[in-house]
Amino acid sequence: MNILLVNAPSRRGSGGFSVPMGLLYAGAIMERCGHQARIIDPYLNDRELERFDGGDFKEIDRAVEELRPRVIGYGGIATSYGRAKRLSRHLREKFPGIIHVAGGPLASTAPWLLEQAGLDAVFHGETETSLPLFLERVSQGQSWTEVPGISWLKDGKAQRNAPPPQIENLDSIPLPAYHLIDVAAYGRSLADWSGSYGQAIKEIPGLAERAAKLTRHGDRYIPIITSRGCTHRCLFCYRHVKGVRRHSVGYVLAHMRLLKERYGFQGFLVSDELFNSDTQWVRDFCSALEREMPGLFYIVAGARVDKVDEALLSRLRDTGCLEIGFGHESGSDQVLRQFCKGATAAQNRDMTLLARRIGLHAPIQIVIGAPAETRETISETIRFLEEISAPQVSVNYLIALPETPVWKTIEERGLVKDVESYLDEVADCGGGPLLNLTAAPDREWANWCFLIQREVDLRSRRKAGLPRYVLAMLAYKASGLVPGNLRRLVPAPVKRLIKRIV
Repeated sequence: MNILLVNAPSRRGSGGFSVPMGLLYAGAIMERCGHQARIIDPYLNDRELERFDGGDFKEIDRAVEELRPRVIGYGGIATSYGRAKRLSRHLREKFPGIIHVAGGPLASTAPWLLEQAGLDAVFHGETETSLPLFLERVSQGQSWTEVPGISWLKDGKAQRNAPPPQIENLDSIPLPAYHLIDVAAYGRSLADWSGSYGQAIKEIPGLAERAAKLTRHGDRYIPIITSRGCTHRCLFCYRHVKGVRRHSVGYVLAHMRLLKERYGFQGFLVSDELFNSDTQWVRDFCSALEREMPGLFYIVAGARVDKVDEALLSRLRDTGCLEIGFGHESGSDQVLRQFCKGATAAQNRDMTLLARRIGLHAPIQIVIGAPAETRETISETIRFLEEISAPQVSVNYLIALPETPVWKTIEERGLVKDVESYLDEVADCGGGPLLNLTAAPDREWANWCFLIQREVDLRSRRKAGLPRYVLAMLAYKASGLVPGNLRRLVPAPVKRLIKRIV
């Protein structure tokens, strides 16, 4: 049976472009079951989605005509909903009789996918058990509505079946079916990483030199996953698996070896939600990497500050790690408690400074706009950034999405009247000020990101000398006259130009 998998775009530009990892795993499952899969990613030839958003689906139409799939599956995230809906409606009208399904984080929008977009089924959580059974039923012409772990439509309303047991052995999962995509197109360059964090990297002892040494044979890297799950569930997080399970070190190294030997990657972005849940596993991984694949570099995207110490951070550095992301989120303990982070601002501060002293970059990521956020908690976050001398910081407003804990607040307050339109707005504005969950007036709330960025940037300009500091101060005073909800409409290239000038 032939199956077409589509990476439903979430947003315009390179920010939405990433390896369709979920589809690669799904494709591997399908092939192991004897089916033929093909992946289409509209981002590859239409990064700004001009053709896609204009209703030009010719590339996907051709794929359907060539493959003649029995099933079309959509992957993506919650903000992919609007584009998945438009594409599925087009394909259902032009190619009737095909079964349309969705999975991954996009499944959090299941009621709308089924009732409004017209999909036939939505897979929740892991699909290693449910997907083979579903495909078997479809290929044999049998009813599939009792397959565990799916939602389906009954009398016009979404019905959700009980989930199957989670798989116990992650190593039983086949490696992603990389041959279904142009892998090279998804590789990232460490030069881009260096360009993004230039000032921060310069201030970390020996980091630039280590990066140069590790990339002398190539600087391309690609995401991989070594585990599933997390020990905590943050207020804004979509969690579709329980607990934490890990691949064996051997499985992970086999995965890395495949990407190095077949596709030429010298580095990896470990994209786990929580890489260091088991510190002994991390130490074993470092030892195996040092022994079997020395000279590679890697970046850890998600780690907890209460699960690292100087010895572990040093071990990571010595085996090629360049960066570790802690997800600081806030400098206010009150907000961190509401986020359910299970960490304090002091822990975030101490581990960030320790990582830098050891020689690891620890990017600063702040999420503002929790219901408990106030002018005082924003001031605490600014003081936190001063304490760690943050040269750069990423600041985003809290985004409430279906099936995240904060979504209950949205429903209780009736803050979103039209979920479909809201998801499209989120896709367009990213982490900008969209939905005020705080008690602060909208104008004040919408200005918080500007205040934080201004303080961080002015401190950096002050180091660069008085002329640049004065220019930056004047620019920020002018920007401060523009309301925050209008400031986010300024095109990114214009913002970058202004920043370079000042």
